[in-house]
Amino acid sequence: MARKTKEEAEKTRQRILDAALKVFSEKGYSKATFVDVASEIGLTKGAVYWHFKTKPELLAAVVAYGEEKQCARYKDAMPETLAELRDTVVELVTAIADDDESWKFEFFCGFQIEWSAELMAEVHERLAALRGDPLKLFEQKLLHLQENGALSKKRDARDLALCFASSWVGAMNLTMYAEYDRKKYVEVLIASFDLLFSSLSG
Repeated sequence: MARKTKEEAEKTRQRILDAALKVFSEKGYSKATFVDVASEIGLTKGAVYWHFKTKPELLAAVVAYGEEKQCARYKDAMPETLAELRDTVVELVTAIADDDESWKFEFFCGFQIEWSAELMAEVHERLAALRGDPLKLFEQKLLHLQENGALSKKRDARDLALCFASSWVGAMNLTMYAEYDRKKYVEVLIASFDLLFSSLSG
């Protein structure tokens, strides 16, 4: 019975996270309330509070949950060559652009949160306890390539990870303009990554 209760609680938690992403995306983080999230899936406000005590805590969980689902596609893969890493990254980018929920998550994190210094500090603190740094995950893959000789050790793996992340955010910004859609986002991002990978293989 205890196991079933735990499983049910986890399912409810995931439903709350999915509902929160939807509500946050539609209303904006600052305007959304626990009542809005609860109403989205037919729960009481108290049921949401049972899982999350504050809105920043809920936001941190939404971000961690979204990243976990996205990174699940490649977090365990350890490429042996730059070409393998490139293919893995392109596959991830394409999958995100093709999936409405993943795309909603990316757009929400990039453009629909009013990131005050206080909110950012609190969310980052909570995220650190919920999951590892996503940049660290990519950095580890680059370090692995350095260890097996596929990437020069003269290059700083953390700096390279930041370069790739910057390209990702930059391409996402294109979708703010009407003439650029998801397909264009993928094209631009892959082109940016190819330039980066080309510079690394030289």
